[in-house]
Amino acid sequence: MPGHRACSGASVRVGPVSGEPGSRDHLSGSARRPRRAGRNGADTREIGCGRVMRLAILGPVRAWRRDEEIDLGSPQQRGLLALLLLHEGRPVETGAILEALWGEHGPRGARGTVRTYVYRLRPILGDSAVIESTSTGYRLTVRDGTLDLRRFRELTAQAHRARRAGAAASAADLLRQALGMWQGPALSGARGPFFELERDRLEELRLAALEEVFDLELEVGGQSDLTSEIQAAVMEHPLRERLHEQLMLSLFRAGRRAEALAAFQRTRQLLREELGVDPGPALRSLHSRILREAEDSPAPAGRHLSSSPAPAPVPAQLPADLAVFTGRRAEITELSMTLRDAAHAPVIGITGLGGMGKTTLAVHVAHTRRQLFPDGQLFADLGGFKDPVGPLEVLGQFLRALGAPRLPASLDERAALWRTTVSGRRLLIVLDAATSAEQVRPLLPASPGCAVIMTSARRIIDLPGIPWLRLGVLQPQDALHLLAAISGTRRVFAEQEAAGRLVQACSYQPLSVHVAAARLDARPSWTIDQILAQLEDDLRQPVVMHEDCKIVDKPFREAQARMDTFHRNAFHLAAVPDCSRLDAAMAAAVLDLPVNEATAVMEALVDAHVVEIGENGDYHFLGLVKAFARRQALNGLGHEHCQQALHRLLRHCLTGKNTVGEKDLRAVLDQITDLPDALAEKVSLSLP
Repeated sequence: MPGHRACSGASVRVGPVSGEPGSRDHLSGSARRPRRAGRNGADTREIGCGRVMRLAILGPVRAWRRDEEIDLGSPQQRGLLALLLLHEGRPVETGAILEALWGEHGPRGARGTVRTYVYRLRPILGDSAVIESTSTGYRLTVRDGTLDLRRFRELTAQAHRARRAGAAASAADLLRQALGMWQGPALSGARGPFFELERDRLEELRLAALEEVFDLELEVGGQSDLTSEIQAAVMEHPLRERLHEQLMLSLFRAGRRAEALAAFQRTRQLLREELGVDPGPALRSLHSRILREAEDSPAPAGRHLSSSPAPAPVPAQLPADLAVFTGRRAEITELSMTLRDAAHAPVIGITGLGGMGKTTLAVHVAHTRRQLFPDGQLFADLGGFKDPVGPLEVLGQFLRALGAPRLPASLDERAALWRTTVSGRRLLIVLDAATSAEQVRPLLPASPGCAVIMTSARRIIDLPGIPWLRLGVLQPQDALHLLAAISGTRRVFAEQEAAGRLVQACSYQPLSVHVAAARLDARPSWTIDQILAQLEDDLRQPVVMHEDCKIVDKPFREAQARMDTFHRNAFHLAAVPDCSRLDAAMAAAVLDLPVNEATAVMEALVDAHVVEIGENGDYHFLGLVKAFARRQALNGLGHEHCQQALHRLLRHCLTGKNTVGEKDLRAVLDQITDLPDALAEKVSLSLP
C-alpha cells in the first residue's frame, strides 16, 4: 500500500522547543586527590598502566588497583561509575544518566558535568575499565579486572548448578562465598531515587541467596550457630515468610519444638497486624506437621518436613502462541539471552509502532523459554494508553493465581506480599501494553530466577536500567514467508514477483501482511496484482476505505492520539513531500522551523515510532505511515498549506547547500501545482 501523489499539508508555525541545557558547568568543590595527582584527580603514574583492577558496588562504591585503593572523586562521579557498572557493558543513554544522577530536574549544564565526570574517570580507571562514547551515551567495559556484582552472580549460578546436580554442601559453600562479596548496603555513597531502587533490587538478590544457603545448610546439617543466624535475619526482615519457615524448621531440628510453634504464632500475629493476611501455605503446612510430630522426632523426620511442603499453584497464563511464526531471529536471540540470565531478575522491554507484533513476539519467546520457569508463567494485559489497568488490580490477579488466600487492600501491602510470594520461585511474567513506571514498578519481582518481558508503545524512560528492544518491520523474505504461511505457499510462490510487491506495499509490517493475506483468502479467483491494485485504490479514497484498511490504519491513529497538536501537525506536514528521505535542514524547510527545533521535532516523532531514522541521521517514513499522514494533512490542514510547505522545500533545494537528489527534486516539482515562472526557470537550469 504505497504512498500517493495526492497531497495536502499546512504551513503550520510550530512553536519553540526547549533546548538542551548548556554544556558548561561549574563543579562545586574538588575531588580529594591521591599522591601527585594530575589535573583529573588521578595518580599520574597509574594512568593507562593496565594493571588488574577490582571494582566494588556491593557496599561502598570503590576501586582498587592491586591492593591500593583508588580515589574515585566526588559522590556524583562515583554515582556515574556505579551506574555504568550496573549496566555491565550495555550502553547507557545520556538522558538516563542525567535522570539517575539528578532526577527529573537536573541542574543547568548537567550534560557538560557528565562529560567532565567521564573525562576524569577515564585516566583514573586506565586500560582495565574503559568508558567508551556511544551515539547516545556511554558504555563501560571491564577488560582487565573484576566486579564484585559479576562475581556474586557467577558464584550463585555455580551454586544453582551444584544444587541441581545433588551437591548440596558444595552449593552452600559457593553461596557463602557469594555472600562474602557484600561489604555493607550496596551502592553506599551513591545518592538519588535510581540508586535507592537499585539498592533494593540488589538487596533482594542478597536475601534470596541467604535464604537459599539456609535451605541447603538445613538439608545437610548446617552450622552449629545456624539458628541464631536465621533469627538475626528474621529480626532484620520480619515480613519474609521464607525466613520464618526456616527458623521454625531450625528450632524443631534442634529439639526446640515449643519454640518453633511459638515462632509460628508470632509470625501469624505479625502478618495479620502488618499486612492483614495469614501465613502462606508453606508456613501453615510446616506448622501442622510439627504439631503432629512427637516430642522426640528424629532429625530425618525434620528433613522430611522441609522437603514436602504443600504444592504451590503453577499458573500457565500465556495466551496461545501463533501456529506459524516467521522471522525475528535476531530479536528472539536477544530476548532469549536476557531470560537465561537467571542469576538476577531480568526485565526487558519491547517497544515499537503498533502492528509490528510486540505482543506476538513476547508471547512466542515466553512459550519457547517456559521450561526455564517451572513455577509458572503469568500474563497481564495492562490496557495501553487508552484503558490502563492499575497495579493494584494486576497484583490481585497474580497473587490469586499463586494461591494467596487473602489480599491486602493497599497497593504497598499487595506489592510487599507479591515480593514475598515470588521469592525463591522461578516465574516468567509477561506485561503487555504497559504505559508508565508507576503502573509497572510494583509488578516487578526482585528475586533471582524470575524474569519479565514487557511491551509498550513507547520506551518508559523512568524505569532506568531496563534494556529496550525496538521492533521494526520484517525482513522482506520473512514478510513473504508470512504471507505464504497464511494464504498458502502454492498461490504465493506461483506469483512470487507480485507477492513481493504486495508485501512491499504493506511496508513489511506484520499486521498489514496479515490483512493482505486475509483479502487474498477472501478472493481465491483474483490474482495477487488485482489484490494489490484494490488495496492501493482503497488507500487513495479514504471516504470509501475498505474495512481491513481501517485495521491497518488503527496503530497510526493510536500513535497520533498520544501526540499534542504541535507534534501531530508536524507529523502530517513532514509526510507531504515525495522525497525518499529528509535531512534536518529539509525538515526545517518543510516545518518552517530553525534546524535545531526541527531536529527536536523529528526526533520526538522517531520516539513515537511514526518516523524512521537512518544510519546517517536522515529521516524517512514507512510507506503506509506516509500514506496515512498525508491523508490526515489533506483532511486537517488543507491543500494550500501543503503547497506552501512544498514551496519552502523547493527553495531550500535550490540554494545549493542541500544534498537532495535529482529524483527527489523532480518528485517535489511534480507535486507543486502553482510554480511561478521565475522559479520554474531557476529549477530548469538546476536540473541536468
